[in-house]
Amino acid sequence: MGLKWLRGSVRWAAPLVLLLMLSEQGSVRTTLAQQGVAGAAPGQTAPQKESADPTQATATIRVESRLVTTPVTVFDSGGQFVYDVQQDEFKVYDNGALQRIAQFGTEMHPVALVIVVETNDTTASLLEDVRPLGSLFSELLMGPQGQAALITYSDRVDLVQDFTSNGDKLDTALRGLKGGGSGMHLDDALVRALGMLEKRPKEDRRVAVVFSDGYDVGSQMSKGEIVKRAMNSDVTVYGLGFNTTKALWSRPQKEPRPDLVDEAVGHPAPPGMAPTPSLSQNIYSAPIPIVPILLATGETVKSTVFKSSLEYFAGYSGGVYYQKWGKSTVQETLNRIATEIHGQYELAYYPDNLSQTGFHRIVVQVRRPGAKVRARAGYYYQGTSP
Repeated sequence: MGLKWLRGSVRWAAPLVLLLMLSEQGSVRTTLAQQGVAGAAPGQTAPQKESADPTQATATIRVESRLVTTPVTVFDSGGQFVYDVQQDEFKVYDNGALQRIAQFGTEMHPVALVIVVETNDTTASLLEDVRPLGSLFSELLMGPQGQAALITYSDRVDLVQDFTSNGDKLDTALRGLKGGGSGMHLDDALVRALGMLEKRPKEDRRVAVVFSDGYDVGSQMSKGEIVKRAMNSDVTVYGLGFNTTKALWSRPQKEPRPDLVDEAVGHPAPPGMAPTPSLSQNIYSAPIPIVPILLATGETVKSTVFKSSLEYFAGYSGGVYYQKWGKSTVQETLNRIATEIHGQYELAYYPDNLSQTGFHRIVVQVRRPGAKVRARAGYYYQGTSP
């Protein structure tokens, strides 16, 4: 009796196990098929369920995704920084289209800083105000995790100190600044700074602080290409103007002297862009649109009224240009820059209008009476290859 019952149980159990196995496999296929459409990583081709008809081509779905980030500074009506704004008080527009904020943060990021100093004959007497600033950069801007580098420019662009977290090294490099030459290769120096900052980790706050009269003579790359590259590389430019060198602008322009410019200064394409024979042949050759820019004074002006190239670079990149400063105020100015960098909000979103190539204007608004907002002007989108 026991043996007959066992044999009967086995006969019933075998089909039951087979049925359960088939059911489980079907569930796995269903799950994988669903994940193939909605669960694939952005920008990758998602796996699809095989077609029952072998003559029908397998369809693929490509999901394009680009996370756009921008540091945002908020001021009150008196020009003081505002630190208690919540995510739901911000609105972000991309080419006029309201976007959903995907990431929001106020935490401090490591700072990658490039200090650029004009060191020609005219600015030589002004360098005494810059030489003692090593400790200020180390304590105020770099912080415990940041790194800084030093570039000088005149007839050529020189890397005086590569990225270091050692405050003593930076202090020594700044104290050794010497003036000489008659060149004004500001733009070439910024290209070198951008190239260095683009190699830093993406999570770093990429910043260039430039001591200059703000003008350029003889550089190779156009100002438009530089500002576009800065916007797409998430580099913020802050300028401190050498006021007494404004007379240099009245000098007759010289012929370009590319043989005197550091070999590292060239025309590299921005990150993520496919190599092309010339930047002038792609989307980056388009004119930069006129946009409102928030100045250091709190005044909003059209970008056509910039007084210098440095003010232009700072305005579009989300930074600011301090035209007036001196030995007694430089510490206050650097302290304000450091406070801004370490107290900014970081907003990120996935644009839902990437069918539009070219310049994408970023506009950030905050729901606070009298509040003003500074962010980078936008970014350039080239599109994707088929």
